[in-house]
Amino acid sequence: MQPLETALRPLGRVIGTHGLRGDLKIKGHPGNQAALLAAPRIYLRQNNAGSDCLTVRRIVPGRGWLRVSLREIDRIERAEPLVGAEVLVDPASLQREDGDLFWFELEGLDVIDAGRGPIGRLEEMFETGAHAVYVVRGRYGEVLIPAVPEFIGAVDLERGTLQVDVPEGLFPDNLGQ
Repeated sequence: MQPLETALRPLGRVIGTHGLRGDLKIKGHPGNQAALLAAPRIYLRQNNAGSDCLTVRRIVPGRGWLRVSLREIDRIERAEPLVGAEVLVDPASLQREDGDLFWFELEGLDVIDAGRGPIGRLEEMFETGAHAVYVVRGRYGEVLIPAVPEFIGAVDLERGTLQVDVPEGLFPDNLGQ
């Protein structure tokens, strides 16, 4: 079994405080806001030192950041020294529905297309108004794949693979032929 400290995943950073009761403004790393919203506890680490476990009381989405109220922090004087701290979570503690995966679990997977075989590694994700888009870099350069059920297949975390079925037109400059 992994020690907790090595199992923690960095998902964001404290960028400021909000209000006199010590709420924190947390900016999630791209694609990881959903995991932060599902965390019953977060860990704050400063200057690569040990991590302090804190209990989430409430999370309110803001514009590009989350306002997080923590049980252990009840005034601004206790919150201010935490600005700049790295925010980590224990993946085993995240509240999720069966089959739900978070971005940090998908990042780095090898992507295998049904017709072309291995096409690269899943390196980034960004949101559009309609859905997320996965950025895969590898054999065909950069391929943008809409994260919709029509294109995304099975995920095998043990093998580190993501199966996809990408239409021809999504490959750059007909390299997929």
